[in-house]
Amino acid sequence: MANILDYLDWRGDLPFSASSFNAVDALILAELSYFPAEGIIPAGIDKTITIAELRDSFDAKKVPQELRIVSYDQDVELVEKLAASRRFDGMRLCGYVNKVDSSRDLQFAALTCIFDCFTYVAFRGTDSTLAGWKEDMNFSFMQETASQSMAVKYINDNFTDGDAVLVFGGHSKGGNLAIYSTAFCNETVRKRVRAIFAFDSPGFVEEVAASKEYLAVTDRVISVIPQSSLVGQLLSCSSENRIVKSSAGGLSQHIAYTWQVNRCGFEYAEELSKLGVFVNKTMTGWISSLDESERHGFVDAVFSVLEAAEGETFNELSSNKRRSITAILGALKRLPPEQRSVAKKALSQLASYGKRAVISGLEEVLADKELPKLPRIPVKKALPTKKADA
Repeated sequence: MANILDYLDWRGDLPFSASSFNAVDALILAELSYFPAEGIIPAGIDKTITIAELRDSFDAKKVPQELRIVSYDQDVELVEKLAASRRFDGMRLCGYVNKVDSSRDLQFAALTCIFDCFTYVAFRGTDSTLAGWKEDMNFSFMQETASQSMAVKYINDNFTDGDAVLVFGGHSKGGNLAIYSTAFCNETVRKRVRAIFAFDSPGFVEEVAASKEYLAVTDRVISVIPQSSLVGQLLSCSSENRIVKSSAGGLSQHIAYTWQVNRCGFEYAEELSKLGVFVNKTMTGWISSLDESERHGFVDAVFSVLEAAEGETFNELSSNKRRSITAILGALKRLPPEQRSVAKKALSQLASYGKRAVISGLEEVLADKELPKLPRIPVKKALPTKKADA
């Protein structure tokens, strides 16, 4: 099944003048924001480099193992294909920012891609840091997170002057930042934003979703989610979702490289999978039933447990599994019973998401009889097989 790498093989020789910029191109640039380009792409927007210069200057040996996210190998291949393509070889890269501050629950990264006719700003989604995952969960009760504030500042600082046509986009949390920064940036910038791409991105708390600033930009939002979307159905969003087919099953559909494409765009589906419907009716309903203090308590409970393992990324927790799991179980037992229950449930979900993104083996350990046993949702009865879901 074809993905965005195959798309570059098929369409990479066609400039935008021959084949217009589309949602697949936007996803490719959103995925490019995950590439570890520290020290290569300039932080300001006055100085730029080409995609070929990024490829030639990159040294994979300098990227620590704990910072390599699930799609790292594919991201490296993506840069190779972009540099070899006529479609993207004239693109200029600049404005690279990557900040992680666990004391502020902050994980923010962005990248600016300059073309002849427009400028695309790509906001990175959640990486492997605990700070990034905690900030994602903070969306459930905060009107403005640290990364949302930084996204607005990034846009205002770099684009208040000038007249370039702007396009914003991002995958996962990055799409949320693209929408938020458009809604709350300076009006002179907002008027120049032609489109906002959100790829399986979480929504907003009701206070933001009902604001005049947010409602004024929703007609420019292009939202794409996979059939079994979890992240892209969380919280409020006024935009209609386009549903893309995926080669993966279940929650692994969140990974952009599993999304199916053809020569002209995405392979769209008519409806959500049974898992997607289940998430929409059950998980999102559960979150919306909690008030602000309950959501805040849920997030604090989960991350007080994870932080007990003394790692800054999920990969670091995985590298010393015995110590990490022992610390996590000890922290769980110290929580009050009601917090222990929700924390255990959330950690089970994280453990099932991806073996390299979270602590493999944690899901089984959480069945320890010494801990309160949570009722399991009858997933096998309610959901299709992986073959049918994909």
